[in-house]
Amino acid sequence: MLRPDPFTFDPVRFPGLAPGEEWPPEAFDFSAPWLRHRELAFERGESGEVVLVRRYDELRLVLAIETAHSALDVPPNSRDFRLLRLVPSALRLVETVAPGDPVPPSLRGLPPPPPEEHHIYAATTSLVAALERGSGAAGGAFLDALRRTPPGVGMFEAAAAQCIRQSGFGLERIANLARGLQRLAHAHAEVLAADAARPDYVGMERMVAATTRVMVHDAGWSRDLLAHGLRQIAPLISQPREATEALREAAGAMLEAGGTLGDAARLAYAQGAYRDRLIEMGIFWRRLAAAWASVHPKLTDRREIDVLCRNVVRRLSLKGLYEPI
Repeated sequence: MLRPDPFTFDPVRFPGLAPGEEWPPEAFDFSAPWLRHRELAFERGESGEVVLVRRYDELRLVLAIETAHSALDVPPNSRDFRLLRLVPSALRLVETVAPGDPVPPSLRGLPPPPPEEHHIYAATTSLVAALERGSGAAGGAFLDALRRTPPGVGMFEAAAAQCIRQSGFGLERIANLARGLQRLAHAHAEVLAADAARPDYVGMERMVAATTRVMVHDAGWSRDLLAHGLRQIAPLISQPREATEALREAAGAMLEAGGTLGDAARLAYAQGAYRDRLIEMGIFWRRLAAAWASVHPKLTDRREIDVLCRNVVRRLSLKGLYEPI
């Protein structure tokens, strides 16, 4: 069954916006002077937390994004608050966020960029280890040459030239092997890049859980339909993250299962299916995950939380999006 266009499906509105205001903005243009300092930057910690870094100093302040606004003296529901809550989603797409930096295009609804060089190198390393079994004499010689070639642009061509020069195999044979492996490496690199740029699912899950706790324990809202809706989606909100993790593991397992260089075209096609699903999942959920990060469980207008709950329900109803490939 065909799924709707993820770019136009069920538009998501961030909470707290003025009429006609577009969000996310083009840049992290904080208004508070202490957040505009040119030596400040946000980074992603090892466990996914946000780290505020003062460059050229030893200052590294680990922040829980739910309380970061208090630590940085940012009023709740202000524009700086919403910018600050965008940082974790942006750090899924870039290494650092500094005052004045552009908001990543993918966070503003544009298609994802091509994989970076480190993804291609990681994919190539995995492939060399996975395909060396049963690769044959020519394939083994090419993989050995690739193993000794420094990573970078043109590494496949350089490895092919080295293999031809040192092993004596014919140009056409090695060139075909190189092209096939390059296509497969690029396809798997796109899988790695799509997974690395996944929406901030964990942050969304935490915010849904925090909002549910506040609503359920508030005597004025605990019996409200919104509290009931939150209780319904809270156990299900992990589904997109779990489906993403399963897709990434399945793509890797396909390569680990073994094959030969002769299987490169088939494997590249299969990796493309995983890439497409991961990218599609990201487009469906990225803006919504970032919008949930903008929620303040106690202060956000309940009508806006209700709209976000409906956005979640509509996306979870796309059952085929979460099924294995």
